[in-house]
Amino acid sequence: MIWSIAWRNVWRNKVRSIVMIVAISLGLFAGVFTMAFMQGAVDARIESATKSELAHLQIHAPHFLDNNETGLYISDVNQLVNNIENIETVKAASPRLVAEPFIMAAHGTGGGKLIGIDTEKEKNVTDIWEHIIEGTYLEKTSRMPPVLIGNKMATKLKLKIGSKIIVQMVDLNGDLSSKGFRVGGIYKTSNTTYDETHFFVRYEDLQTQLDITENTAHEIAIVVDNGNEAIIVKPKIQNVSGENDVQTWKELSPEMSLLTDSMDQYMYIFILIILLGLCFGIINTMLMAVLERVKEIGMLMAVGMNKRRVFWMIILESVMLTLTGGILGILIGSGITKIFETTPIDVSMFSEGLEKYGFATQIYTSLQTETIITITILVIITGLLSAIYPARKALKLNPAEATRTD
Repeated sequence: MIWSIAWRNVWRNKVRSIVMIVAISLGLFAGVFTMAFMQGAVDARIESATKSELAHLQIHAPHFLDNNETGLYISDVNQLVNNIENIETVKAASPRLVAEPFIMAAHGTGGGKLIGIDTEKEKNVTDIWEHIIEGTYLEKTSRMPPVLIGNKMATKLKLKIGSKIIVQMVDLNGDLSSKGFRVGGIYKTSNTTYDETHFFVRYEDLQTQLDITENTAHEIAIVVDNGNEAIIVKPKIQNVSGENDVQTWKELSPEMSLLTDSMDQYMYIFILIILLGLCFGIINTMLMAVLERVKEIGMLMAVGMNKRRVFWMIILESVMLTLTGGILGILIGSGITKIFETTPIDVSMFSEGLEKYGFATQIYTSLQTETIITITILVIITGLLSAIYPARKALKLNPAEATRTD
């Protein structure tokens, strides 16, 4: 009975209730869609980082990452790569040589990280070859060895396909080594900072320039079936890697780890701010409803309805009002989010700023079922908390005085 009374009371003032339901719906819709958009942007950044930049795990010689010292390399790398690829859930592994050279071109100089790769193995761990916008993927078309550079670096040094650059570095013996390369390809990822600082050559070309022995590598990039399970696979890889350092993509990129670990907190703080704003609106609406019905509530008390039932009647009215608007907002938000899970949101007008930090300009929304459940629970809690003050106000009424109220 109390449920039906509470539901009828919600609609006693239809205009006020509809306005409140619309406000709650719009607030929850904005919250759900924004959370899905933010999660989609983060997912895209993680995918870009693992597919184009870091892979899921990397192996280095001890202390190599401290200063990228050429002499700190992994020996017998071919056998190690084979052992790693035999581990269950590991999809592929690719050895790399790494150097930090000085680059000279006709229109300027620069620096960055030069990576020597096995072109076929590298295709299985990163997708740089899919991001080539001009030229080829390290195909040798002249007597000079090819180099694959990022679009940002090409723009900065005014390089184009066929341009010549001189790469200088200190080899394994401590001598200065200079070598000419011909730009064979230009790639472009969603991270312009990466494009400006990373360029690729064939493994054997960098091996010759560094004067480093065969069957060695500075790092091994590894891809597993599920990137989220990298931390689970790590001990198995460490077991076959000996004293070499094995790190997941989160350990290699602390800023990415911070981004993923804190995103849930940021999103729930955002939704809580929305619900807090709605909470005051609900309190105001329910308080007005109680004050308008002082005489009625007094009569209910006078004919025998105890204060507990009056209290729960007000609580139920608030929860019903909040849930009606909340569920409507969540359904609308979820529905629109589903549309943009397959149709990207174009934010290319902000491309310069987004790509500087590695975020894509085409974002697909992403909304987890757990998120919807959590928001629904938060909406119910908001309704309960919002009703406490108006309900307590009703309990303080004196039935004799309330029935005489006009």
